[in-house]
Amino acid sequence: MDLIEAAGASPHHRHPWELARLWVLRRLIERSVHLSPGASVIDIGCGDAFVAGELARTFPDTEFYGIDAALTPEMVARLQSTVPPNVHLLRDLDSLPPLGPAALVLLMDVIEHIDDDHGFLTELGRRPIVGRDTHVIVTVPAYQSLFSGHDVFLKHFRRYTNRQLRHRLQGAGLQVIDIGYFFASLLPFRIMGVLAERLSSSRTAAGTGLSEYSANRVTTTLLSALLKADAFTALALRRIGISLPGLSNYAICRTSA
Repeated sequence: MDLIEAAGASPHHRHPWELARLWVLRRLIERSVHLSPGASVIDIGCGDAFVAGELARTFPDTEFYGIDAALTPEMVARLQSTVPPNVHLLRDLDSLPPLGPAALVLLMDVIEHIDDDHGFLTELGRRPIVGRDTHVIVTVPAYQSLFSGHDVFLKHFRRYTNRQLRHRLQGAGLQVIDIGYFFASLLPFRIMGVLAERLSSSRTAAGTGLSEYSANRVTTTLLSALLKADAFTALALRRIGISLPGLSNYAICRTSA
């Protein structure tokens, strides 16, 4: 969860979208990345460390470093007490210990927040944490035509098609191994929301963060299961060359050098 959305959120009450996106990330890691004991994973834009914490429980022999410029010392102290001991929270990449190349760098819904996404990706690729064996997994929101007040609230600069995302990544020296969309079932709801917003001539979306979600555990489990089934279908079809549209994009990359 972005820190801008996390205010007032319960650390034990997660949105179905977050739970399903975590499931997608685990599947992408299982498919493409080998995390050997002692490997390092860098989660850039880690937010409230939910993803890093859950992955650290899955891979207890891997060291996870969560980086987020919005973290304050008070937030770090609070969040650090909620995650496993193999998660380390920092405000910037320059605070990392001398790790050498990481096994995996995560950019989970990050680059849409950055005005110069090309410059950011290029600079990241030059850092010592990104080596020839480093994988980079990126997720972003899909389709600029669906840009709405929710994007404004989250301080997004843009949304992406697969073609645009591939162009950004390759332009920064990253080789795209796999790319696709997921969460096709959410597209009709976003389209209806965007149309309603445009008819009202408004792009204000205060209070639309994930922390506003308050459904019970049964509803959350059902909705997350439906989204996981949606994503499973998209990933399975992608493996045989069929790309479905979706509300989010993913890309798995390595350095092209």
